[in-house]
Amino acid sequence: MKTKSKLLFVFLIILLAVGGIVLGYKNLIVSSGSNSGPTITTSVRFVNSVITADGSVTAQNQATLAFQIPGKLVYLPFKEGDTISAGQTLAQLDTYALQRELTLALNAYQTTRDTFDQTQENLGDNITKSQTTPTYSNAFDSISAVNDAIVRIAGQSQLGLNNSVINVELANYALQLSRLTSPIRGIITHEGVTIPGINITPATTFTVQDPSSMVFRANVLTEDIYYISVGGKVSIAVDGIQNKFDGIVTKIYPSKVTLPDGVAVYQVDIQSDQLKKAAKLDETGTAIIATNSENVALVPVWTVLSGKYIWVDNNGTPELREVVPGKIHGNEIEITRGLIPTDKIIVDPKYIPSQKYTLL
Repeated sequence: MKTKSKLLFVFLIILLAVGGIVLGYKNLIVSSGSNSGPTITTSVRFVNSVITADGSVTAQNQATLAFQIPGKLVYLPFKEGDTISAGQTLAQLDTYALQRELTLALNAYQTTRDTFDQTQENLGDNITKSQTTPTYSNAFDSISAVNDAIVRIAGQSQLGLNNSVINVELANYALQLSRLTSPIRGIITHEGVTIPGINITPATTFTVQDPSSMVFRANVLTEDIYYISVGGKVSIAVDGIQNKFDGIVTKIYPSKVTLPDGVAVYQVDIQSDQLKKAAKLDETGTAIIATNSENVALVPVWTVLSGKYIWVDNNGTPELREVVPGKIHGNEIEITRGLIPTDKIIVDPKYIPSQKYTLL
């Protein structure tokens, strides 16, 4: 008898424990939307008042140069860090063979020119007429044939002269390509070769940057670029410099670039007079950019009904809230008014009692 009583007592304890676990699990789902079970609500995500983006100090006005032909480097007057003026020679290839080719082209042109002039003179004196006129019984046909022959000879002579001129131009152009000149005044920040006397290819590059156009170029993630605008205030922290610099956004690039780590970003240029005075080109750092969307919430697009209503959980009770939507960004939409950070949006329609509320 005592054994049966003990078993009954243990059974009741187990039953109460299981019931408590089930009840607690249900309450957890409804109140918090835990990821351990079906999601009923989700917290509202607000746009941050500032956006942080890594970047580096660079120059808006810069040029990366390379030879278009391979060759032996014979002249390298500057080193990295040197200042160069616009039009100065940055590097020079060996031009011996190119100069000889230009001389050959000029000689060929002179020969062709002499031949052309002589042909024109002969045609003018009708010397070639007797050589090209066949015998015809009809005098009209004879004159026509002579005129056609003269036209062909003149045309061929002109084409030969034109070709010789093109050969001279190409040889001279190849000679010009053997020299790199800087298109801007600036500092040489990169040289793909350090000493002359070696063969190089078009893969060898040289970079010149104008320090007077110095900016901080930040790499902004796609989901953040919508909330940055030209004129926005920025605080710049450059690695190795204790003080931060104030700046403003001056340019937002329209297309993405892919960083070496594979992340696609939009680049934003930030100007700062303090940066120009204290920073150096290619230094890295972080930009803290003020957003243009204070108190803007982001919610799933499909949760907005009739363009202006959202179901929210008000202490366990569904509440239909009127809101003011903004721009759509992918699967999310901005809510500019009507939500607060503590709101939880209902994302499971089954949680809304259909017999009490009507979905719009």
